[in-house]
Amino acid sequence: MTRNEIAKQLNVEPWDVDDWLLGGCPADRLLSRWNFDLNAVQKWLKDNKIKIKRNGKSKSASPRFDYGWLRRRCPKCMEKGFQGEKAGLLCTLGELVMGRWYLRRVGYPCGHSIEIMN
Repeated sequence: MTRNEIAKQLNVEPWDVDDWLLGGCPADRLLSRWNFDLNAVQKWLKDNKIKIKRNGKSKSASPRFDYGWLRRRCPKCMEKGFQGEKAGLLCTLGELVMGRWYLRRVGYPCGHSIEIMN
């Protein structure tokens, strides 16, 4: 199973799976892709007493877009109090990840980003 598949199976967010990997969750890596065994992950979660905080999102909810990302400066930087030139300058970047095309807005040099279309 991939990261997204295991997250969907366990009803958690994909970044929760990333946190588990940092904690030693059993997984195999092939190039830039992680492969998981559901039984091994469930056993690891139980052995390490990790409680799964299930996401409460409805599957039918449409994705929400932060319209602040349409401006020229990074909204995450502005929330932290960096105004004007100190906030990251946004540019649009397209990237191909594992055969899927992603269009992102990325702040430079801050590195904050959001997927705007796939």
